[in-house]
Amino acid sequence: MSNSSILLNYHNGIPFDIELDVNWIAQIPDYPISPGDLYIVTYAKSGTTWTQQIVALIQRGGEKNQSHLMQVIPWLEIIGKEAAFALSPPRTLKSHLPYDMMPGRDPANSIGKYIYIARNPKDVAVSFYYHTKRHSEYNFTGDWDCYFELFIKGEVEFGLWFDHVLSWWRHKDAKNILFLKYEDLKKDLPGSVKTIAQFMGYSLDDATIDKITRQSTFESMKDDPLATIDSLPLKFPVVSSSTPFIRKGVIGDWKNHFTDEQSARFDAEYTKRMSGTGLVFDFE
Repeated sequence: MSNSSILLNYHNGIPFDIELDVNWIAQIPDYPISPGDLYIVTYAKSGTTWTQQIVALIQRGGEKNQSHLMQVIPWLEIIGKEAAFALSPPRTLKSHLPYDMMPGRDPANSIGKYIYIARNPKDVAVSFYYHTKRHSEYNFTGDWDCYFELFIKGEVEFGLWFDHVLSWWRHKDAKNILFLKYEDLKKDLPGSVKTIAQFMGYSLDDATIDKITRQSTFESMKDDPLATIDSLPLKFPVVSSSTPFIRKGVIGDWKNHFTDEQSARFDAEYTKRMSGTGLVFDFE
């Protein structure tokens, strides 16, 4: 029998993966921020690993780390309190937390820097569907139609896409926040690498930007065991018939999954939530 709901833990009304300790998540707003700290933040399945790769390469002048990307730039929520406090500043961390649940509670007024990547929500939904089917801890065995209903209601990990993205978009003009779109990285990766590097305080020559770009393409990362969690031991087994962690990385894959009715329903919700915000996405 298929299970059309997702097994989740809640904190502050927001659903989280059962692998995450909600007691630690409750304490994260009090986690100390040091000068030079950098956070890569996204709603899940929006280019997090991609941005981690770019940032790690920028920090090393285009040279690859010999450690796994998830160790070079750890995920704050999953490493837990003890490991987080053992990290010596300046720290580079990834997070999927909404704006006001981040360390310091108000990133725009903190001494850290934040790169926020947003992706069009239809492609996010499809990518997240495969991710949820893939990881056994969610205990989700429903089909795409089931997942669509959960996603549009925010009954998926990290809650409503609209709430998460807009919580960060409202602070896009802060000097210490760089708000980028996944689709823009796809269209102009070298330009995006340069933008990220400048925001981080690095001045890189064209040869280094080109080197980083080559190592940050979808094809390059898909074949790199140090850039995908497929090569890491996981607490819960991956469903054997599932797709790889780095799956397609394209714009517009949603058209292969959304029915016309689902697309119209989502568009109506999108218009209601996003009108007047000035935030526009490329869905093609």
